[in-house]
Amino acid sequence: MIDNDYYNREAESWWSEKEGPFAIIRYTMNPVRFAYVMKHLVHLSYDYRGKKVLDVGCGGGFLTEEIAKFGLETTGLDPSTPTLRAARRHAAAMDLRIDYQEGFGEELPFPDSHFDMVFCLDVLEHVKDFRTIVREVRRVLKPGGYFFFETVNRTLLSWFIVIFLFQKFPLTRLIPRDIHKWKHFIRPRELSRALEDSGIRLEDMQGIMPGYNFTYNVFLLRKMVSNQISFHDLCSRFRCHESFYKGLCYVGYGVRT
Repeated sequence: MIDNDYYNREAESWWSEKEGPFAIIRYTMNPVRFAYVMKHLVHLSYDYRGKKVLDVGCGGGFLTEEIAKFGLETTGLDPSTPTLRAARRHAAAMDLRIDYQEGFGEELPFPDSHFDMVFCLDVLEHVKDFRTIVREVRRVLKPGGYFFFETVNRTLLSWFIVIFLFQKFPLTRLIPRDIHKWKHFIRPRELSRALEDSGIRLEDMQGIMPGYNFTYNVFLLRKMVSNQISFHDLCSRFRCHESFYKGLCYVGYGVRT
């Protein structure tokens, strides 16, 4: 089973300067994902004033806070009570108005056609049936509303990097063993089909890759595990970026038809 209880046990680490797995999300993944969102909203000339936005599986609020800073009416949803406490505490310290609620993506506690945008990043690969979440997202989106997603592809490369290197191999392991299960990773065509079946038209999909040299990345992992560099150094050198290649992670968006 996927160890989603990890987020309850380590909730106080979301915004801590203590080095740990959440630093990977905060410093490596969140910047490239947020940049992708903003790039496409600018391209669409999207007027975000007064819009209602939902962040499904918001965790400690890394993306949620970036959204709220633009003045959108922002809601964050997560099943972890301790995580939401940490998220609320940090948002208050930053003087950000965010409505954090407890709940599951498979059964969103919101009325139909309620949100202008829904985000679901680094979530779909952690659940048993991502298709249920996609259907719920479509339900709470207004017609013409945008759904932004990011997840992990089910390939040999993702098994080697995310499962073997990051979770299992002692010399490079960064995160607990059961945070991800390879069988729950989602191939782009599977997610595309789920979007189409639910009534969300896919508009764009791009890959995300860490760094520019695989051998160098493995070398960095080894240096971090042996305490030669810090988590912050590792994340800054990984430099996640968009790519045409979707064999590891991918990000995209669709529109409710």
